[in-house]
Amino acid sequence: MHKLLIISLIFLFLGCNSSEKKEIATNTTKVKMQEVSSLLVSSFMKDLKSELMKGVKDGGFENAINSCQIKAPEIEVKFTNDNPTGTNWSIKRVTQKPRNQGNTADEHELKILELFADKQNKLALFDEWKDIENKKDYYFYKPIYIGKFCLKCHGATDKIDNKAAVAIQDKYKDDKATGYEDGDLRGMFVVHISSKEMGIQLMKTLQDSL
Repeated sequence: MHKLLIISLIFLFLGCNSSEKKEIATNTTKVKMQEVSSLLVSSFMKDLKSELMKGVKDGGFENAINSCQIKAPEIEVKFTNDNPTGTNWSIKRVTQKPRNQGNTADEHELKILELFADKQNKLALFDEWKDIENKKDYYFYKPIYIGKFCLKCHGATDKIDNKAAVAIQDKYKDDKATGYEDGDLRGMFVVHISSKEMGIQLMKTLQDSL
């Protein structure tokens, strides 16, 4: 399927004028950046889910709160390439109702969360270049929705596990991440890749780690 798409793009590209070629090249690069960003999100989610399930198995939902507090930031660091020159990539989770205040969405991110919250035009993802001409600072956003499993720590008061509720009160004094129902928008992943070259390097890094 991917080979057929690439061949079709090549023929389309050859039959276009210079401005049309530039637009196709831009769109093709964007598709590739979407693919690598989606892979990064999937890898992050896989690791986080594994840690949460292990936490529940080892000590119930109370222990899952502990696992999330410690392991989630570690996974975020694991999937971040922080280079002093600025040539890097990063991934984080943000929300309008944070448990950890470090996950609070900024003003721009809140606007994108509003797009994901629109149930009539439900978006699967959103992305943008901050520097379109030079392909610098690519941002990819993917929504996070509440599942039934999440309600034990994020649901209404009567849905939250009793021991988990005590752990939440103990560890998060200003918690806002409760009252959700199954299927509600919880927040979103934000991937930042500083250039298309970093996107290529990130893809190789992820493929080598699989």
